[in-house]
Amino acid sequence: MADEEWHPQQRGHHEPDGSRVLEPPYSDERELVMDVPRYGEGVEVLAPRSLREIVAAALARAATVSRC
Repeated sequence: MADEEWHPQQRGHHEPDGSRVLEPPYSDERELVMDVPRYGEGVEVLAPRSLREIVAAALARAATVSRC
């Protein structure tokens, strides 16, 4: 994810611990709610809080789905 360009106007920087902070512009939270989970535990939504909560809720719902 660190090297992926999601949007030409995205901003990002590397943290001292080696992680990468990416700030992609978006107009609809659904865009990121669909993209972020593909990175699994390798990604964390830091802000805004509303997006963080929506992604967490979507992942929690996905974890409860049973197809057995």
